[in-house]
Amino acid sequence: MRHCPRVWELAHVRATLAPRLLGVCATICLAVCSQLAYAQELPRLTFAQLVDSIRANFDVTQTIKSYNGKEVEIQGFIIPAGPPDLSFFLLSRVSAMGNYCCEVPVGQDETVYVYAPQGAKILYDPLRVYKVRGAFEAGLRDDRAYGVSLFRLRDARVEEAVGAKIFKDR
Repeated sequence: MRHCPRVWELAHVRATLAPRLLGVCATICLAVCSQLAYAQELPRLTFAQLVDSIRANFDVTQTIKSYNGKEVEIQGFIIPAGPPDLSFFLLSRVSAMGNYCCEVPVGQDETVYVYAPQGAKILYDPLRVYKVRGAFEAGLRDDRAYGVSLFRLRDARVEEAVGAKIFKDR
């Protein structure tokens, strides 16, 4: 075997590739772990929390106001309400396809105004649930272009909420 060049070449390749492969695997693992840690640290708000936070005078509780300026995540249905690039849209508890049997009409208390910096890079489907992350704002605000809102997300990033479809694909 000592005289067989093929065996020597194979041993040499194995000796040089193994550390490189280990380094690549470690880099990928660190990247995935850091993304998972980031996602776990991000507070997740629900529409139930938003509705519970509203007071009679359209003010919101201090608990919800404590999220002002912080990055949060919320899931809901996209309702296009601005430019076709989805740089502005509404996020709602109920789909734009209409309220379902026995649903109460959606109001400002169940709507988040979403401002994406360059438009959302998604394939829009009114029957899919989306995960939106951005800087949260709570409190009554009048936007000249889009009207009065109680809740807003700025610099938003949008992606489909995996596993959160309300209907099965055919």
